[in-house]
Amino acid sequence: MLNYKIIKDKLYSLSNILIVIYGFVLFIDYHYSELILHILILLWIMTGDFKIKYIKLKKHKIVFTFLSLIFLVFIGLLWTEDKVSGYHVISYILKYFITVIIITMYDKKYIKSYVFSMFFALIITGILTLLIKHNLINMSYNSDISPFINRVYLGIMLVFAYSYFLWHIKLNNNIIKNTILLVLSVLMIYTIIISGSRMAFINVIISTIIIFIYKFGKFGKFKITLFSLVFAILFSYLFYNNSYIVKHKVDRTILTISNMDLEEQIIEKKYNLRTSLTCRFEFWYYAYKLGNEYPLYGVGTGDSIYELKNLIGENNANKLFLQCLGNGSGQFNPHNMYIFMYMQFGILGLIILFYIIYTQSYIALKSKYVPFIILIFITIISMFSLSLLFTSKYFIPFYGYSVIVMYLSTKYNKFLIK
Repeated sequence: MLNYKIIKDKLYSLSNILIVIYGFVLFIDYHYSELILHILILLWIMTGDFKIKYIKLKKHKIVFTFLSLIFLVFIGLLWTEDKVSGYHVISYILKYFITVIIITMYDKKYIKSYVFSMFFALIITGILTLLIKHNLINMSYNSDISPFINRVYLGIMLVFAYSYFLWHIKLNNNIIKNTILLVLSVLMIYTIIISGSRMAFINVIISTIIIFIYKFGKFGKFKITLFSLVFAILFSYLFYNNSYIVKHKVDRTILTISNMDLEEQIIEKKYNLRTSLTCRFEFWYYAYKLGNEYPLYGVGTGDSIYELKNLIGENNANKLFLQCLGNGSGQFNPHNMYIFMYMQFGILGLIILFYIIYTQSYIALKSKYVPFIILIFITIISMFSLSLLFTSKYFIPFYGYSVIVMYLSTKYNKFLIK
């Protein structure tokens, strides 16, 4: 008869292998990553040791930032009118459970594998996007969508990978290793350019400045900051003048902001569609108005479509969504995490969001590990234009997985690239 301890040890080993696989599959096939996460949850329950797991959780404050998001969504169901949409939101938010699994079941010998699995997947995504773009392989693709992940979220993931590779280029180090890392950094940038994410362009510049400041700060913070700003301007100019996609998106953004007559911004006459930026302005405005109706606790989990139709009328709501590349089903996503939290959960939601930002930023800065710092920072920046932490089935598991893996990597830094 098999010893129970041996069985449990094997289940823990299996869990770590699956966590490594999860980090890879997450970027390649969303549905299989869902299956792996469900298996991991089952293994987490089967292995027991709940008291030990609780003690581990208490040691890692960063996990409570994710648990607070889950808690907030469940609490928000108490005052929502649209329970169905609320449960839909919960199905996304529960993906943060990956953070609990990793912290309470990890074996530190796998940490290097955790890190490499997700970056290997992003490298593959970059290579395939390049090959598809140049018609070297036949896969479904257009300028807005990668082979696997919506370009909006992929762009931020690629910035994270770019920052990781660029940071690990060391002067007077192995030339072959540095060359490989440089090529991978360029590959990530190229994939960002052809996928066309405005927010990714902004984050590339910000991430590069942060890396320069940390790498060359010894030459003087002011000099390096000034050099970084000059580099950012030249970098942006090069982007703008050498990429049609970048130039087109920048010009459209300037046009939209300079002409705030939203009704005149329907530029796709054939389809009666508006620019995404124009849609954002209206979404922000209506989400803010909904928040003001219930400033203390918001409209509740998943209740924004119901409340939006009450605010502007069902016909106007349907027209708004049809002109903004959507049919209004499911969650009203204002594409701004801060306004989203105010709309859904009022001041309570903003307090919890700022607690999460503060805690994660503090831990990242204290770690002094730049890719970790950049991961948190580009998320904070992107939340001004995207409701990342609640509405994206792609970004939620990526963010939870990446934050915990970066956090563990800094604690056991001998497993990082040297």
